[in-house]
This record gives sequence, structure tokens and C-alpha cells, in this order.
Amino acid sequence: MTVRGTTARAASRVRPLWTAPVRRLLRPRVSLVFELVAVAAWIALIASAVTGDSHDGDRAGASHHHMPAPHEVHGASVSASASVNVAMWALMSVAMMLPAAVPALVHVGTNSLRWRRRRAMATFAAVYLAVWIGYGALLLAPAPLWARLPEGVALACALALAAAWQLTVHKRRALRDCHRSSPLPPSGRRAVAGTCRFGLRQGWACLRSCWALMLVMAVASGGNGMLVWMAVLTGIVITERLARTPRRPTRLAAAVLAVAALAVLLPDTAWRWS
Repeated sequence: MTVRGTTARAASRVRPLWTAPVRRLLRPRVSLVFELVAVAAWIALIASAVTGDSHDGDRAGASHHHMPAPHEVHGASVSASASVNVAMWALMSVAMMLPAAVPALVHVGTNSLRWRRRRAMATFAAVYLAVWIGYGALLLAPAPLWARLPEGVALACALALAAAWQLTVHKRRALRDCHRSSPLPPSGRRAVAGTCRFGLRQGWACLRSCWALMLVMAVASGGNGMLVWMAVLTGIVITERLARTPRRPTRLAAAVLAVAALAVLLPDTAWRWS
């Protein structure tokens, strides 16, 4: 009876191998709210791209190649367009860069007191995203300059620059800084200040690491393949951020970006020389 009972208890402890990943997936996540925010940003961008394509098709059917006259462009419309561009950049930053900040968000959540955990994580996310939104505002200012280049040239140059940056020592140092944590005070103003400093430090490290990738996104935004570029670049950013040894994903990303630059440039070059 004893042997049989022991065998039954041992058998009851044996679980299928697939239950461990499922349990980890179903375990309450301290960063779940922010992950859902990133998913919502992706849904909003996909919906905007789909409705924008449909509206463009309707406008094309109604009037062929209608271009606004110079007197139709006023300062107010230019300002409104710039505001829309910055808002779209902010949405892209949430969708693309917030998932890469999940490990840092988890660090903030697990090292904060329970009663101020959500507030601390929200403070970190706001400071972290503010770094990217500020970069986007500076990046979009000269956008009309590269818009004058032949189609595909600006994107190919941005992809080549991103591929080269992936192989530099500065990229490796910045990516290493992205993996560093920081001790956080438990409560009071010191806790708020520590969370803000950590958000700035993480945002600056991530900006140094991924500025060239987001330059590609700035050049490609508004095009037909915007969502494809977003998916590819987000995959690169998340893989580098979550990999234990990021050197191999970084080199692979450099090769992918270099091939993409050639694929974008060569058809345009062949068309111009034919």
C-alpha cells in the first residue's frame, strides 16, 4: 500500500512538458497593462493605414492626380500637418518602442511598493516615451528635404546607414546600457526622481541604440509598406533587447537591412537607366 500510494503521488506530480510555458503565459504579469497599450497602438495604426488607403482610393477615383495649388497651403494647415505627424510618431513610438521597454517596466514594478507600483511604471513609461517623441519632433522637421529625393533613394540611404550603425562599437555600448538596471528608492520624492532618472537613462540608451532604425521608420512612414517596415524594425528592436547575447541578432539585422537597402535602390536605379 505504501509503495502504491507513493507511486500514485509521484505520478500525480508529473505534468506534461507544455504546461510550464502555459503557466508562465497565464501568470499575472506586472507589465500587462503596458503590453496591452502597445497592442492597442498597433491596432490604431493598422486601422489608420487601412482607412487611409481606402480614402486615397476614393480620392483617386473622384479626381485624377489632383495637386493643391500654392495658395491653398497656409501656415495653419502646415502647423496642423506637423501636429498630426508628431501624433502619428508618438503612436508609432508606443507600438514599436514600448515593447522593448517591458524588461525595464518589470524592474520598476517589482522594485516599487505595491501601492505605488502602477504610478511608478506609468512615470517611467512617460519619461521613456518622451525621449522618443522629442527625437521624432526633431527628426520630422527636415522631412520635406528628403521627400524631394527620387523615390526609394532616401529609404535606401536610411537603410544603409542603419545597417552600418548596427556594426559599430557605439551600437554595442548603447545596447549594453539598455540591459542595465538601476536601484530605485522605495517611496517619497526620491522614488519619483529615481524612476524619472531611470526612464531618462533607458530612453537615452535606447535612442543611442535604435536612432538609425527609427530614422528608417521616419522615411518610410506614410508609404504603402509602412506596416511592413514597422513589423520588421519592431522585430529587430525586440530581439536585440530580449536576447541574452545580442551580438548575433545585431549582425543578422545589419545583413537584413543591407539587403533591404539594395532591394529598394536597385529597381529604382534599373528603371532610371533603362
